[in-house]
Amino acid sequence: MKITVTIDHPTGDFQNRLLALLAEHATHVELDATWTVQRAEQYYRSLPKRARRIVKLSVAGDGYVASEDLRDDETTSLRGHSASLKRLLQRGAMRGLWPEDIHPPITPEGPGFGKVVGYAMDEDLVPVFFTAIQNVETEPEKWAEQRLTQVAALEKAVQAQGGTWDTRRAVTALSDAGHEASDKRARQILRDLAASGLLVKTDPDRAVYATKA
Repeated sequence: MKITVTIDHPTGDFQNRLLALLAEHATHVELDATWTVQRAEQYYRSLPKRARRIVKLSVAGDGYVASEDLRDDETTSLRGHSASLKRLLQRGAMRGLWPEDIHPPITPEGPGFGKVVGYAMDEDLVPVFFTAIQNVETEPEKWAEQRLTQVAALEKAVQAQGGTWDTRRAVTALSDAGHEASDKRARQILRDLAASGLLVKTDPDRAVYATKA
C-alpha cells in the first residue's frame, strides 16, 4: 500500500506534530524528495538577487552556466554563493518546504579550494525551474493586471446598479464578478472610484459612498 500526502505551507503546532509523527515512523515513511514547480518557486523566491541570476542563467544554458558568464566584470568574485545556496536549502527543509535529503537543484563545479568555474543543474530539472522562474517573475505583472481588473469590475457594477456603496456591497459585487477581494482591497477600490469622480463619500467616518446624481 502506498499513500501520498501533500501539505502546502504547514505551520505552527501542526508542522511540529507532523514532523514528530514522521520521525516516529521513519522506517516506514518514504518522503517525496522530487523538485516540483511549487518547490522550485519557493526556492527561487528565497534566493538573493545574484543567486537568482545563477539559477536563471543555468536554466537558460540547458543546465550549465560558466563563471565568465556570471561575472559583471573581471573583478567580480563568485566566492560565497555555494555556501549561501546550501544554507537556503537547509532553511527550506527546516520550514517544511522540502525534505532534508532533497538533492540540491544547482551545484558548483570547479577544481576545489573555493574556486568555481561554473554551476550545473540536472537536465530533468531545467523545465521545472524554467516554469517556476516564469511564474515568479510574472507575479508582479499578474498582480497589477488583477488589480486593474478588479477596479474595472467594480466600476461596471457601480455604473449599472447605482445607489449607495459600502465595503460589504463592494466585496459582494466583486465576488459576483468572479473576484475574491478582502475588505481592505474593496475599500481601496471605492476610494479609487471616488477619486475618479464616479462616487462621492457620504459618511466622514465610514467607507460609505454614493453615485453622483
